[in-house]
Amino acid sequence: MTISSLSLSKVVIMLILVSFNLNVSMIDGQVAPQPIFIAVTISNKLIHLDLQISCTNNRNKVVQKQTVPNDGSWTFKFLPIIFHGISYSCNFSWDDGKNESRDFNIYNQDRDEKLCHQECNWEIHETGPCRVSGSDAPKCFSWGGK
Repeated sequence: MTISSLSLSKVVIMLILVSFNLNVSMIDGQVAPQPIFIAVTISNKLIHLDLQISCTNNRNKVVQKQTVPNDGSWTFKFLPIIFHGISYSCNFSWDDGKNESRDFNIYNQDRDEKLCHQECNWEIHETGPCRVSGSDAPKCFSWGGK
C-alpha cells in the first residue's frame, strides 16, 4: 500500500498547521493565556473606626461583605466583561455614634478601566472615597458619586 503524493502533502500541511497553532498558543510556557482579573482594594482611613463594606455588582448581584479595621484593607477580584460594562456599588457604614452609612460606585468599568487598569486602590474617608491608584490619582469623590 502506497501513499499518494497528494495525500502525503495534505498530511504535511496539516502537521505544519498544528505545529504553528501550538507555537502561537504557548505564552511563557503556558498552553493558553490566563484571564486578567481586576483587583479592587479598599483601605479604611476612618479615624479610629471599623468600616463595614457590602458590595453588589450589576450582573449577577454577587454580594460581598467585609468588616475592615482602622488602617486595614480588603481586596476583591473579578473578571471584567468585554463590551458589557461591569460595576460594583458598595455601601460603607461605620458607628461614630451617628451610625453613618454611605453609598458609592467603587468600580465603574467606563470610569476606571483605562485609569487604573488591573488594580484600583481606594481609601475611604469620612468625607468620601479617594482613588489612590491610576493615571489621575489621587482623585477624591463625594459620597453617592459615580
